[in-house]
Order: sequence, then C-alpha cells, then structure tokens
Amino acid sequence: MSILETLDLEDLSPSRLWTHLDDATREEAVRSAYNDGTQGSKVEADMAIANALRFRPNAVRQLPLERRVAYMLKNVYADDNLASTMLLALHLDRRVALLGTFLDELGIPQSGGLIDDDYDLETPGAEALERAAAAAYEKFDDAEVDLYLAALLALDPGTWGALREVIAGRAAG
Repeated sequence: MSILETLDLEDLSPSRLWTHLDDATREEAVRSAYNDGTQGSKVEADMAIANALRFRPNAVRQLPLERRVAYMLKNVYADDNLASTMLLALHLDRRVALLGTFLDELGIPQSGGLIDDDYDLETPGAEALERAAAAAYEKFDDAEVDLYLAALLALDPGTWGALREVIAGRAAG
C-alpha cells in the first residue's frame, strides 16, 4: 500500500507525515540528519534526544551514532519542526537526483535539489506538477516519489497545494 493512500491531504503536516513513514524510512531520515554537513540537523536531533531522555546535550553528543539513531526512533516525538528537519535531511542527503528531476521538469533553477536563492518561486499548477511527477515516477522508485510529493505538500502547502490533486489522482488510480 502506498503512503499516499493513508494520508489525509487536507490536514497534512510534517509530524503527521512522519508518523506514517515505515521504520526503515524513518531510520534513513535520521541517519541523513547525522550526515548533514551544516551540523544543523545533527544538533537538532541531539537536542531532541537530550530533551526526551533528560540527558545533557554534551552526553548525547558523545553517544555512538547507533545509539543516537535508536533513541531518535524509539524515544523522541517528532513535532513539526523536527519532522521537517528529518524529511529535508532525507531528501537532501539521499534523494537529490529525485529533487533535481522534479524541479528541472518544472523549469525551476536548482542546485543539489535546492531551489536557487535568487529564484522567485511561483505556485505551480496541477498540470505542470502532474508532468513533473510523471517524470520523477519514470526514473525513481514509486515509494520515494510518493514520499517526496507528500513532503512538499506537508512542508509548504501554500506553494505546493496543487499537489493534492496529483496525489489524490495517484492514490485513486
């Protein structure tokens, strides 16, 4: 069953999307956060563990990666901020080619899956998003594309709101 079939698209948030992910995908996202070259995701994850377990942040930083990943998955509630960070880390670490394909098909200038800072993003229509999604589905695993589309909608419904139609059509068909 596709993740798209289980989501309430009208009430989708990053934390709700996070709760619908399978364990392997959540683990992949947490590992991606710890691969973050900017350290921001890693610091946020460590702070979440520290708060959940009532540890000092320094003690968490000294834990081996495997223990931190396990704590994140079993002991930490991912609110919208943390879930957003994990979803972004996953896509920017492990799924950059997917992001690039989707954004390129929309004609949106990007580098490494990130929209160029100086680009004034306009809200894409459903038809353009359908074409971009089709291009992504041709090249990548359906489950990864499903999650990416849902993540876009959850992270920025104002810009990507027309994805509701694309996702609903995909889930129904």
